[in-house]
Amino acid sequence: MRMKRWRLSAIVALAAFMTLGGCATVAPRIYLLGYPSAVTPVARDETGLAMIEVEPVSVPDFQDSRDIFVRKGPNELVADPSARWGERLSVGVSRALIAALAKRQPDIRVTSSRPVLPAAQQVRVDVDTFEIREDGLCILGARWSITRDGNRHAATTDYARFTVNANGTDTADVVGAMTQAIDQLADHISVALNHN
Repeated sequence: MRMKRWRLSAIVALAAFMTLGGCATVAPRIYLLGYPSAVTPVARDETGLAMIEVEPVSVPDFQDSRDIFVRKGPNELVADPSARWGERLSVGVSRALIAALAKRQPDIRVTSSRPVLPAAQQVRVDVDTFEIREDGLCILGARWSITRDGNRHAATTDYARFTVNANGTDTADVVGAMTQAIDQLADHISVALNHN
């Protein structure tokens, strides 16, 4: 009888350990692309400002999730089990790109909202590559087109590929490199906007 009670107690203790400590999962860290918003209060009248409409950025379907993928070898992608995006990748790239363009075009209203009147310029971006390699190298390849005054014929169409080496292989370092790559893309698009 004592042996049965001892076995039962051992089984209950083992089950409690597995439930409370042994199998506990750690919540993944959440990451966003881009830089934090400035804390300085800003108020400005945007009435009459020229407008640039940035359409939602497209990314490859297999990447458009909240998983952060790392490329291992030529054909394997592995999701980081300890980290996730705070939003789908396409949403994060769109938000970070709009913020980067707005910083470079301070006298123009840059928005993702469809305006009532046609925007002075529309920007469409199609990302074909946005990947992280095991060594921390980030690669961003994107094609963008710019149209003017509601005209659906592209006034400018360009393609560029950017590479940024992360300061390390930690996820925070890699996300920083991805943000820098988006900044480089914003630099190129901003130059094209100014020459249109």
